[in-house]
Amino acid sequence: MITKRIDRMLVAAAALICAWSLEAHAAEEVLPSGVEKGQLEEQIDAYVEKHQDTTTGMAVAVFDNDDTFLQKYYGHVDVEDQIAVAPDSVFEWGSTTKLLVWVSVMQLYEQGKLELDADIANYLPEDFLSNLSYDTPVTMLNLMNHNAGFQEGYVDLMVTDADYIGSLEEALQKHKPAQIYKPGTVTAYSNWGVALAGLIVERVSGMPFSEYAHENIFEPLQMDHCAVFMDLSDNEWVRQKRKELQCYTTTGELIPDCFYNITLYPAGMCTSTLDDFERFAAALLREDRALLKHTETWAELFSPSAYFGETDIPLNCHGFWMIPFGVQTVGHGGNTAGCSSYLLLDREDQIGVVVMTNQSGEKIYNMDMMELIFGEYKRPAYTQDNEIPAGGFRTARTVRRGPFKIMSLSYGNVDGDEDELWIFDDSGEQAKIVYSYGDHIQTSLPLFIMEAGLAFLWIAAFGFSAVSLLVRGAIHLIRRCRKCGRLSEKIRDTRKLGLWSSTAAVLQLTALSLLILIMNRVSALALGDTYIWMFAAIGVLAIVMAVLCVYGLVHNNKTDRQCLKKRQSIFNNLTAFFLLVAVANVLYWNLFMFWEV
Repeated sequence: MITKRIDRMLVAAAALICAWSLEAHAAEEVLPSGVEKGQLEEQIDAYVEKHQDTTTGMAVAVFDNDDTFLQKYYGHVDVEDQIAVAPDSVFEWGSTTKLLVWVSVMQLYEQGKLELDADIANYLPEDFLSNLSYDTPVTMLNLMNHNAGFQEGYVDLMVTDADYIGSLEEALQKHKPAQIYKPGTVTAYSNWGVALAGLIVERVSGMPFSEYAHENIFEPLQMDHCAVFMDLSDNEWVRQKRKELQCYTTTGELIPDCFYNITLYPAGMCTSTLDDFERFAAALLREDRALLKHTETWAELFSPSAYFGETDIPLNCHGFWMIPFGVQTVGHGGNTAGCSSYLLLDREDQIGVVVMTNQSGEKIYNMDMMELIFGEYKRPAYTQDNEIPAGGFRTARTVRRGPFKIMSLSYGNVDGDEDELWIFDDSGEQAKIVYSYGDHIQTSLPLFIMEAGLAFLWIAAFGFSAVSLLVRGAIHLIRRCRKCGRLSEKIRDTRKLGLWSSTAAVLQLTALSLLILIMNRVSALALGDTYIWMFAAIGVLAIVMAVLCVYGLVHNNKTDRQCLKKRQSIFNNLTAFFLLVAVANVLYWNLFMFWEV
C-alpha cells in the first residue's frame, strides 16, 4: 500500500516536473516582444518588405545563450552593380567600436594593471592633459561614462587623405578639446575621451591598440575577418573587401567615396563581417572567459556606473548604454559617414542582436526593428511625473571654447518626448535634461538674449554690407557717367568716407566668405591644416575692422556738416556700428583662436 502511494507520488512529481519543463521551454521560445523565435524570420522579412523602397543593404543576427537562431542578409552592398549582401560582406561598426575599448580596459583592470577610479594622469605622459580646466581628477570611469567634461571636436576626426597615417598619441595630441565641465557633472559624449582610454590601454599593455585588440579580443574569439586600425591595414582581407562596399543615405541615394580614415580609430573604425560582429556580441552575452576570466569582473562590467540624475535608473554600465525597450537592454549604436550598426543585449532573458547597414544615420533597422525582439521602446511609467520647465536648452555635446564655439548656437525648447527616457535634473550647478547618450543643459535667458542678439546683429551686418556695397557701386558708376569735374576739399572728405564704408563692407563680406569656406571644409572632412589658417585671417580682419571703426567715427565727426548730409552721417554711423558688431562676434565666438582648434 505504501509502495503504491510512493509510486503515485513519483508519477505526479514527474508529471509536474515535465509540465514545468515544457512551460519553461515554451517560455524560452518566446522573445521579450512576445514574438516566437520560430516566427521572427517571417516578421523581419515582412518588416524589410515594408521598407524596401528605402533599404539598400542590411545584415542581422539574433542569438541567445546557447545558439544563433537567426542570421540573415538583405539588399545589396553595391546597388549600382547589384552586389548582394552576403556572409563575406563587411560593414563599419562606427561607435560600437568603443565597446572594444571598454572590454580592453576591463581586461587590464582584472589583471590589476589599472584602476577605474584612479587619476588617468598616472597612465599618461607628463603634461599630456594640458587641456584640463578643473582640479578634480579625471578617472577611467569618467571616460567610460562620457562625463570627463571634454567639449566636442570637429577637426580631423575622419579624413579623406589616404596618406594621413600616424599614431593614436599623435592624433590625440594634435587636437585637444577644452574641458568645459567639471568631471562627473555633465554627460557629453566624447570620441576624444574614448580614444584617450585607448591610448591608456596602449601605455599600460605596451602595444598599439590595434595589436592589443587582435591579440586579446579578435584572436581568442576567432574573429578572423575584423580590422580596427585607421586604414584597416591590420587585416588586408577586410581592407580589400571594404572596397566593394558602397554607402547610401537613408533614402537610398549613393554617397560617393565614403571611406575615411578615422584618426581616433578606437572610437569608431572597426570593420567586419556580420559573423565576427555577432561573435563579439555573443561573447559578451555568454560571459566568455576568453574575454574576462572572473565572474566578478563580468558583474562589475555590467553594473551601473552612472544613473539618470538622482534616480536609481541606470544610464551607463562601464561604457554600455542602457536602452529601455520593452525590457532593459544594454549596448551601443554606431554611425560613420556611410554605415550604421547596433549591438544590444537583454541580459535577463539572455537574448542578443547585432545589426549592420550601409546607410548613414539609419534608424529603421538600427532602432525601430529592435522592437520586434525586445518589445516597444517606451518611456517607463515611473518617470512620467517628471516635468521640464519652460526655457531654452542646448546639448552638452558642443563647443564653448575655441573657434568652433559658434556651433553651440543651437538652442531649442525641449518638450520631453513621451516615448524617450529622460529625467529633468536640477540637483547640480546646472539644471539639465538627462537623456541616453548625453545631457541637454538649461541656459539662462540673459545668455540666450546676448548670444542670439549677437548672431542676429552680425547677420544684419552682412546684409547691410552687401546692400551698401551695391549702392556705393551704383553711385560710383553714376558719377563716372556724369564725368564730375574738379572736386572740392569737402567733397574729397565725403569721398574718403565713401571709400572707408566700402572697405568696411568688403571686410565684412570677406569674413563671411571665410566662415562659409571653413564650414564647407569641415563638412567635407578635409584636413584641418587646409583651413585652420582661415581663423587667423578672421582675427586679422577683426583687428583691421576695429581700427576702421575708430577711424570712421572720428572722421565722420570731423567732416563739415554742410557737406555731409544727415542721411550720410547716419549711414556712416551704422557702418561703424556694424563693424563693432563684427569685432564683438569674432571675440565672443573665439573665431580668432586658431591655436585652439
